[in-house]
Amino acid sequence: MWTINDLVRNFFTHKDFLPAPEFLPGTLFTPLHFLVAACYLTAVILLCRHFYKKSETTRKDVFLVLWITVVVLEIVKDVWETYNGVQFGFDWLGNLPLYPCSVYLFAMPFAIWGKGKVRFAACGYVCTLALLGAAINFVYPANVLDRYSCISWAGFHTLFYHSVLLLTALLMITSGYHSYKGVTKAYQLLLPSVPMLIISVGANFTNFLIGSDYMFFRLNSLFFVPLGEATPDWLGVVLVYIVYLFLQAIAYLPSYIAFRKKEKKQNKVCA
Repeated sequence: MWTINDLVRNFFTHKDFLPAPEFLPGTLFTPLHFLVAACYLTAVILLCRHFYKKSETTRKDVFLVLWITVVVLEIVKDVWETYNGVQFGFDWLGNLPLYPCSVYLFAMPFAIWGKGKVRFAACGYVCTLALLGAAINFVYPANVLDRYSCISWAGFHTLFYHSVLLLTALLMITSGYHSYKGVTKAYQLLLPSVPMLIISVGANFTNFLIGSDYMFFRLNSLFFVPLGEATPDWLGVVLVYIVYLFLQAIAYLPSYIAFRKKEKKQNKVCA
C-alpha cells in the first residue's frame, strides 16, 4: 500500500505506471477521497459566501477567472495525457471536451457577456446540468478515481474542475445572477438545453464515427452499460436526449406552472 508521501512524489505519474487501485490511497469511495472532496466543497461554500453579495461586475470577473483557469487546465490535462502514457497519442475516444460537464467550457462566455435569451440559456445550463454533474462527480468520479488517487494530477483536475462548476452555479443562484423564476413561456423551459443540444451534435457525430460514448448517448459507460446493451443505438440517443431535456427544464417548471395557473385564474375573472 502506498503512503501519502508516495502519492505526492508521484503526483504527475500516469496511470500506466501506477500500482493497482487497491494499493493507492484516495481512490474511489476511500476515506481519503471523501476527506479531500469535503475540503473542496468547503472551499466552494466559503468562496460562494464571500462573493455572492459583491457587485455583478465583480462576479463576472470571478466567472471569467474561473473559466480561463479551467480552459487552461483542460489543455494541460490533454497534453499531459497525450505524452505521459506507455504509448504517446491523443485519446480520441475519451479526451475530447464533449461530456455534459464539458459544455461549461463553451457556455461560460455567453453567460458572462451574453444578453437576454442567450445569457439565460448559458446560465440555465450551468444551473441545471452542470450543477447536477458537479454534484454527482463529487460523490462518484468513477471515470478518474477508479484508477487514480485524489492526490494526483488527474484526481486534482477532476475535483477542481467540478468544484468550479459547482461554485459558478451556486454563485449564480445565490446572487440572483440567474433565477429559476420568471418563466412565462413554454419555450423558456427549453432554453437551458440549448448549449447541450449544440455540443451534442458534435458528440453524436463523433460517437457514431469512431465508436466513442461522449455525453453517454450510446449508453456504453459506467452504470449505463446494461441499458445500452438492451437498447438499439437510435433509441438510446432518443432516451438520453429526453433525460437531458427533462433535467434542464424541471427546475423552471414550478415557475411556469404558477404563471399558467395565475393566468388561467385571471382569465376566469375577466370572463
